Amino acid sequence: MFAFISKRLLLFVPTLFGVSVIVFLMLQMVPGDPVNTIVPADATEEERMRVTRELGLDKPIYVQFIYWLVHMFQGDMGTSIIKRLPVSELLLPAVGNTLLLAAASAVVSFGLGLAIGVYSAYRPKSWAASLFNVLGLAGIGMPNFWAALILIGIFSVSLGWLPSSGMQSIGGGGLLDTFRHLILPTIAASLTTLGVMTRMVRSTIAGLLQQDFVFALQAKGAPAGKVLRHVLKNGMPTILTVAGLQFGYLIGGSVLVETVFAWPGIGQLIYQAIGQRDFPIVQSGVLVVAVAFVLINLAVDSLHAVLDPRVRHS
Repeated sequence: MFAFISKRLLLFVPTLFGVSVIVFLMLQMVPGDPVNTIVPADATEEERMRVTRELGLDKPIYVQFIYWLVHMFQGDMGTSIIKRLPVSELLLPAVGNTLLLAAASAVVSFGLGLAIGVYSAYRPKSWAASLFNVLGLAGIGMPNFWAALILIGIFSVSLGWLPSSGMQSIGGGGLLDTFRHLILPTIAASLTTLGVMTRMVRSTIAGLLQQDFVFALQAKGAPAGKVLRHVLKNGMPTILTVAGLQFGYLIGGSVLVETVFAWPGIGQLIYQAIGQRDFPIVQSGVLVVAVAFVLINLAVDSLHAVLDPRVRHS
């Protein structure tokens, strides 16, 4: 088991290094100059050059990259160009808010996906299974930002039941207020994952129901609950693998959902920073998301190896 995890950890550093290189180079190709967002329009050339030197933008690209990378390894994410605050102070609460939204979406999509997928596998020809199949395809095909706009139009504008933006009402309203603000973003963010999980669980369970061990258990008169436990035990490695990838998607793919609902997470923070050419926030934010995604995959691979010994010996 130790050797298995060690092999996965060896891929950790080159993966993050590759992500950091790609993000840094892509930001260099973004049109616009961050200096223009700081200095006034009537600033002199001397003032512009002074700000450029302060930001380190007068140095060659590779020097800027090495400087940023070395400071990242030292735990220094730099300072926001626009807000003039340490990037770590801006990212920490944003990451917590994103994890809250991702965790809520995961509970909804994984729980419902498992239940609906199992039911559809056991009752493939029922009207409910057909309805779930159609809804699953709709969830996969509908962009989450479009679903977010529809939810706002129905439940916030037309019915007035739920708030449409932010994490809390003005003045704050406690846990219940935060929960009400969390409902619509959770639904919007979980639709795609719910569709993927439903279809994957259904196909996995349906395939296992045709295996010989299921027929043997049924021939021995095993109760349906016992048969289901054995089926889920054999299908759990595949289900967990897909669930881990989808949880990473919920963390990294929530940019548009957070933007539509003005949810103060890392997705909205990165989106605003891109528009303001605040490169330190974008670089560090994307790297944090990449680290989270890699760690989630490492945890899923390790759990997969625990459940299926064949994996760690491969």
